[in-house]
Order: sequence, then C-alpha cells, then structure tokens
Amino acid sequence: MANEKKIREIYGVKSVLDEAAERIEATWREKLLHETGDLRTENALLRAQLDEFNRKLVEARDRNERLEADCNERVAFIEEKFELDTASLELENNELHAASVRYLADARELDRQVVQLHAEAETMVDEIERLRGERDAALKAQAELSDALLAQRDLMAEVAALKDRLAVAEQRAAVAEAKIEVMTQMKIE
Repeated sequence: MANEKKIREIYGVKSVLDEAAERIEATWREKLLHETGDLRTENALLRAQLDEFNRKLVEARDRNERLEADCNERVAFIEEKFELDTASLELENNELHAASVRYLADARELDRQVVQLHAEAETMVDEIERLRGERDAALKAQAELSDALLAQRDLMAEVAALKDRLAVAEQRAAVAEAKIEVMTQMKIE
C-alpha cells in the first residue's frame, strides 16, 4: 500500500514535471518563432533599403558619367577654341607689328596704325578674358564632378554598411531557426 502510494506520487510529480517541461518548451518555441519573424521583417526592410541605395548608386553613377562626359567635352572644346584663337591672335599680332614697321616713315599713317592696334589689342584682351571665363566655368564643372564622385564614395560606404548589417541579421535568423530545429528534434526524441 505504501509502495503504491509512493509510486502514484512519483508518477504525479513526473506528470507535473513533464507538463512544466512542455510549457517551457512551448514558451521558448513561441519566443524563438516570434524573434525569427522579427528578424525576417528586419531582413526584408534591410533588403529594401539596400535595393534603394543600389538604385540611388546607379543613378549617381549615371549622373556622374554624364557630368564627366559633358565636362570633358566642354573642356576639350574650350581648349581647342583657346588654342585656335590664340594662334589666330598671334598671327594677327605679327601682321599688325609688320604693318607698324612698314608705316613708321609716314607719321600720319603711323598714328592711324597705332590707334588701330590699340583698338585691336583691347579686343584681344576682351577675347582672352572671355576665354578665361569659359575655362574657369569648365574648371568649376570639374570641381562639381569631384564633389559628385566624393558623394558616390560616401553612398558606396553606406551600402557596404547596410550589407554588413544584413549579413549579421541573416546570421541571427539562421541561429534562431537552428535553435527551433534542435528543440523540435529533442521533442521528437
């Protein structure tokens, strides 16, 4: 009789312990499933952010390529124009100098030539200043391109940081799923 009572008590305690173990296991499983869901949601958000940053990076690259091509084209055009205008001005200047030497004997002709040369020299100065302005504008465009390239580098650093965060989140999700699988396997056993 005493043994039967003891056996019933042992089975009662075992039953309570089994039930408590099942409740604990169910609680942990529910908690891990909830954490896994949160991690999947976070992963989806991070992936969306990564896609957005990649889209912006492609747009920034396209914009930078267009700016660089435009800048290079403008610089090449201005340099070519500057060289042609400078050569033309040098040729014209040489011709004017030869004319002034030829007309030195005649004072009145020389005065006329001096006035003409002065006017043409002012035109040359104006033309050179205009060309310098165009060159300065091209240099400014090059500086803007450099700023855009720096912004692209910063954007690439942000994309790399997001990729790192995504890898960490995926690793945490994999660990949580492994825990669930182990607990499920233990319950089956």
